[in-house]
Amino acid sequence: MKDYKTGIFNWFGYIMAIEERIKLIKQAGYDYVMLWWEDEYYPYKVDRREFNKILGSYDLKLDNVHLPFENTNNLWSESSEERNNHVNMIKRWLYECRDSGVNTTVLHVTEGKEKNFDYSLVYDSFSKIIKEAEKTGIKVAVENTQMLNYTEFILKEIDSPNLGFCYDSSHDFVNGSSFGEILDRWQNKLIAVHLSDNDGLCDRHWIPGKGHVKWDRIISVIKNTNIKSYSMETYPFESEKNMLPIDFLIKARKNLEEILDRNL
Repeated sequence: MKDYKTGIFNWFGYIMAIEERIKLIKQAGYDYVMLWWEDEYYPYKVDRREFNKILGSYDLKLDNVHLPFENTNNLWSESSEERNNHVNMIKRWLYECRDSGVNTTVLHVTEGKEKNFDYSLVYDSFSKIIKEAEKTGIKVAVENTQMLNYTEFILKEIDSPNLGFCYDSSHDFVNGSSFGEILDRWQNKLIAVHLSDNDGLCDRHWIPGKGHVKWDRIISVIKNTNIKSYSMETYPFESEKNMLPIDFLIKARKNLEEILDRNL
């Protein structure tokens, strides 16, 4: 009997109401769900503060909530007004999350690539965010994206039990990334994972095992950490787009479990 938990992001490539997606995730045999912190509007509006209640009604657990990353670079802005406005928005999300029963959030540090930012500015922004996280009891996991140096700067310079690391395997195995090294360096702060595969050229969000991510290496590190769930962020590949949603979900879980059974 498996002694690990599996999860998946609530958006997995099929347009349908959020409750229907959650219902299918449960039917497909997952334990955990990851959420995106914005209201749903199709086919009807669902307030984001209701999402966790929907999970509970299907006996699913919440792994983490991904906070929106639009205009994330405002955290590095030379304009103190722009920085503080974005910081204050994130603070409001943290309180919303606390009141909705969320205990772990994921946040991008930067957007894009090949940009030069003043490290002191983001230190100011993230110090305020993490201080608020401590007040709310929420953990904030910064994710590895294209400019790893800025994510690592925050992990190095801000010391708090409420700051952690979210490892995205697909981000890490595209050209110019660390190919597992960032996971080695920050495994002691790992509190969330986004597992998916790719072809090395682009962040494809393929089912694990379809591409060139070195899963044996990745799982050998992750298994010694305290993550709640081996959670995926996957969408159908071209050949999978005609699959029924439930069949895609089951295929994704089985692929992941084959990798886990081989390495755990």
